[in-house]
Amino acid sequence: MARRRTLAQAVSLRGQGVRSGQQIEVRIEPAPCGEGLRLTRRDSGEGWPLHLSAAFVGSGCTAVGTPQSHVAYVEHLLAACAGLGLSDAHVLVDGPEIPLLDGSAWPWVELLGEAGLEESEVENPPLVVAEPVIVQDGLAFVLALPAEEVVLTYILDHPHPLIGRQWAEFRPAEEDFATALAPARTFITEAEVRAAQAQGLLRGGSEANAIVIYEDRLSAEPGLPAAFARHKLLDLSGDLYLLGRPLQAALTACQSGHRLNHALARALLASQSLEKPSAKE
Repeated sequence: MARRRTLAQAVSLRGQGVRSGQQIEVRIEPAPCGEGLRLTRRDSGEGWPLHLSAAFVGSGCTAVGTPQSHVAYVEHLLAACAGLGLSDAHVLVDGPEIPLLDGSAWPWVELLGEAGLEESEVENPPLVVAEPVIVQDGLAFVLALPAEEVVLTYILDHPHPLIGRQWAEFRPAEEDFATALAPARTFITEAEVRAAQAQGLLRGGSEANAIVIYEDRLSAEPGLPAAFARHKLLDLSGDLYLLGRPLQAALTACQSGHRLNHALARALLASQSLEKPSAKE
């Protein structure tokens, strides 16, 4: 069974927020064993656990806090924490968002690798899926099945011909997160860019933050097979780490995004609570 891990030392980086356009520093510090992952917004002094109880779905991202005061784009950092087994850390942010950087989890994997991880003697038991759990919206769904080995599968069917149909699978016990999933970058169509700009959501965005899908070309080569489906798996793994511990299940997602990822996490927590007998029983 996996054991709880924290950082050997504090590390930090700076990047431009894609929404605010601000230069934002993120500092990640060691935390006591069992404290979990916690985020503090230094410019306002507010803090929240990086947990489902404090999370919500923002516009194209996962955020923690409230719609009035929050930190957006936590999913890629969470995916890196999940992939490396980091369970206890303090994240300090001096703005309203985590910098998107290149749109993948790779910069966070590098940063956490620079810090080094210290493993405790305390076990970090997974949330074990005992019965099938599914959430869906039309043709989109996320399904969690009981499994001895964790498997993540994503099926993507996008109308843009340069994205099209993709299928990706990730098996953490057999593959390296840092090479199989972490480099998969965010992607966005040109039409989506224009719509976001019209809403004032991309003050600091550029082709450096995501692969832009133009009508006839990509802004950059994806670099991985089925890279866009792999990025969806990256988001899924980050969102589900809001459960506060690893998840043992076979997960299959189709056409889903942050909203259904959060819905599955809440359904899994509900199923766990139903399994526990009440104090009266």
